[in-house]
Amino acid sequence: MTTRVEGLELGRVRSSEGDKVNLVVTAEAEVSFGQILKLTPADGEDKAFYARVTNAGSCSTLGEVEELKDLKGSMRTVGPYSQYRHVEAVLFLERDGEGRLRSPTLNPDYGWKASTLRSVDYESLKLEGRLRLGYLREGGRGPVREVIVGLDVDFIPRMAAMVGQIGSGKTNAELVLNSELMATQGEAVGLIFDFAGELLTGKNIGRGLIDHPLASTRLEYVGLVKPKGEVGFIPLRIGLKGLSPQQLQWLLPDVSQPQIHYAVKLSKHFGEDWVEKAVALYREEDADGVRRKVSGSKQVIEALLRKLSNLDETVFEAGLTLDAADSIVEAIVKGKTVLVDISGLSEETQRQVVSWIVNKAVSYYREAWRGDYEAWRRLPYLLITLEEAHKFLEERGGIFSDIALTHRKYRVGLNAVTPRPSLINRDVFAELWTKLILKTTLREDRAYLSENTPYLEYSDVELKMLDVGEALLVSQPKIHFAVPVKIFDYKEYLEEYLKEGLSNFSLAEARRAEVKRGRYEEEVI
Repeated sequence: MTTRVEGLELGRVRSSEGDKVNLVVTAEAEVSFGQILKLTPADGEDKAFYARVTNAGSCSTLGEVEELKDLKGSMRTVGPYSQYRHVEAVLFLERDGEGRLRSPTLNPDYGWKASTLRSVDYESLKLEGRLRLGYLREGGRGPVREVIVGLDVDFIPRMAAMVGQIGSGKTNAELVLNSELMATQGEAVGLIFDFAGELLTGKNIGRGLIDHPLASTRLEYVGLVKPKGEVGFIPLRIGLKGLSPQQLQWLLPDVSQPQIHYAVKLSKHFGEDWVEKAVALYREEDADGVRRKVSGSKQVIEALLRKLSNLDETVFEAGLTLDAADSIVEAIVKGKTVLVDISGLSEETQRQVVSWIVNKAVSYYREAWRGDYEAWRRLPYLLITLEEAHKFLEERGGIFSDIALTHRKYRVGLNAVTPRPSLINRDVFAELWTKLILKTTLREDRAYLSENTPYLEYSDVELKMLDVGEALLVSQPKIHFAVPVKIFDYKEYLEEYLKEGLSNFSLAEARRAEVKRGRYEEEVI
């Protein structure tokens, strides 16, 4: 591990304009993209600015001819300052003479010194939170292992995104974040949709959520086959017996109002078995046979019954009342994180399953808020992790954009995981206040991130240069800059960091947290 010298002077301010500062590096010490610097007057440290390195360069003070001679080797001796390195940094915080932090009111003067941070500076940045994600990172200097970066549970209803190209470390980051939710012992929970079947056992990583010490009590797995290991299991079966026609839009996001209207007529004629009987009649006698029983537009009948008859019968069963979504909501209310494995299903079926379950869960929270506020206050924070989120959020409309735009007050949050952020609707993306951005090399996506994320205006180069598992964290309104972070390696996290975290979060503390939210009477403790 690199040895750090606190308060080491690295350079001097050459110029400043707006929130940008240009520095001349005066020390032999390494300066890296994303590194946080403190800028102070040359004669003291009563006042200070904090800035992040966003760009760098190296050049010479020689004229063109002399420079060419120098590079070709025909001129071996030149002045001591003929070559120098300069860096660009962006200001994000100002500390006044009384130690108070705020957004910058001006910028530093020529000649101010730039130095590495001291322990007191790291503390002032207030980067720690109960949901620990990783270490503060300083580019080539590596992670600062004394400084852990994290979030508090109240980030959840402000919405979030995990962004990065394939292989950048998104799955590892998902495992760390959802493990931290489980470690809150029910104060916050996750509803995770796993499109690739990686998160339970940690394919290609070596460890998964099932290896979490609390998996047997705080994790429910939803899938077609019961997994090995000590974890709760909910079969992925969705019964359609008794289906309300108004809930069709939860199951079939593209269903039209005329189709819903005809479904009402079918339910009145056939009763709670209307889906099973109508589909059976459609398969036997086509749309005309159904029309003879219940009059309506043949085009509407054909469109509705074709959708219902094409539902994947390994998941949807017309004659079944039992619904996995109800069991999922029950588990969430009890403070359990739920992992829904939809790998192996067709893309259309995946969309239907996700839409149905999310609508059920969000509807429960919304109706509790409206009808029984005290019961709602006892519900855990709910973070819905949606992989391949760009496929669900390309346009406004639908349950997921509604969550991002309107559901903050219900204690429900969305975590949109995607390799293609530029495909997410701009209005929706703007409402994702916490963003964990990993390596992104596609220019279109980097430009989109820079233009639509606070504090990333000058970070295009840095986004391209990130290594696997490295990220920039933006979280409004708590954090006032893009934090460079090295995400915990999940295997190491389970072996080292989680043990310490669980021992610090005792049962008594868990009960106190629940008392605060009204789950128990005060005298229980």
